[in-house]
Amino acid sequence: MIRLFALPLCLFAIASFAGAEEPKKPDAKLPAFAVEVAKIQKDVEAKLEPIYAAVEKDYEAAKTESEREAIVAKSHAESSKIYKPAYEAAMKLLRPNAADPAAVAGLVWVCPTCDTALQAEIVALLRKHHLVHPETIAFAKSNMQSVDDWVEGLLRAQFTSPDLPKDQAWRVHMSLAVCLQTLAGLPALIEDNLELMEARYGKQRIAERRKADVSKVAAEARKLFTEAAEKYPKQEIIPGLTVGQYAKSSIFEMDNLSVGKVAPDIEGEDLDGVKFKLSDYRGKTVMLSFWASWCGPCMGMIPHERELVEKYKDRPFALIGVNGDPDKKDLKKVLEKITWRSFWCGSKGPEGPIPMTWNVNGWPTIYVIDEKGVIRAKNAHGTSLDARIEEWVKKAEANGKK
Repeated sequence: MIRLFALPLCLFAIASFAGAEEPKKPDAKLPAFAVEVAKIQKDVEAKLEPIYAAVEKDYEAAKTESEREAIVAKSHAESSKIYKPAYEAAMKLLRPNAADPAAVAGLVWVCPTCDTALQAEIVALLRKHHLVHPETIAFAKSNMQSVDDWVEGLLRAQFTSPDLPKDQAWRVHMSLAVCLQTLAGLPALIEDNLELMEARYGKQRIAERRKADVSKVAAEARKLFTEAAEKYPKQEIIPGLTVGQYAKSSIFEMDNLSVGKVAPDIEGEDLDGVKFKLSDYRGKTVMLSFWASWCGPCMGMIPHERELVEKYKDRPFALIGVNGDPDKKDLKKVLEKITWRSFWCGSKGPEGPIPMTWNVNGWPTIYVIDEKGVIRAKNAHGTSLDARIEEWVKKAEANGKK
């Protein structure tokens, strides 16, 4: 089932070395408080299932992106009514037992979707009692691309802890580097998703983020990636992907794939085996979308992508995909809904040469590229994406008349 509303910022599926551990199931050997917290979590999941089903049905039936955004917003409101009392009940059990290692699973369950004040309290408890506990490390890693304020502080504390297990050092090192890379790109992300970000984090906080000087953060991220490549070059993040390769791609992204840079050319084959280049579409505004059939949020975007293709069919616009399916056979039914071309990443799928070069670790990843090949937006979503496309299509039309 597609959890279209599970992520507050954008329809993103992070695919990297930073997967969180699965919640522990109730266990008779656990302390009584931990068993009760696990029961609360299970009850919440059961209550959310009907909401999940309704949202998926309504989302697929929606006719406009504004309608889809309203559905997502409504789902957040409905789910919060379930989460809030459950979190209060769980925290009554967790607070007096916070020093017990069995409390970690409950604390990391509550933290991601609770309010800012409670997040701060939970992270303070984790830092005090369980900073380098395996579940705390996994939790911090799983949020490395979040823009919540607590993430950077928790990762920095783990990175500098003398108690950090040696076998976890490279993971925390890379997670902190990715976190800082994300923060370095935050002003551009805000510009491309302003209303969504303001709704999630508040206008004042976002205004402060927009004005932040991120040059030092970017320099530190680059330094951490360079050091990781030197210290852990052959450590495998996943089979076939080393720290050295990941760090190199991350630095390349920071230097070449930010807003205002000329997009590197892509040369490859489409899903029919026909060769073509990204630069073939100069003169048009291009929406470049990294997608795959195994990516729920990617498939959730297809109805809107079809709308965009139809809307701009007689204007200087092209939607170009980069498909991450290792086996083309998985795409037969999907391609019935798609009329635009996609580069195929090859049999390695998301670890293929195109996504590796572009450092794509979130699917979908979306770029808006102007008629001259300059990146104008990165990971804009919803109505913000629509506005960026309209803006640059109009400029392409104006420039074409000169």
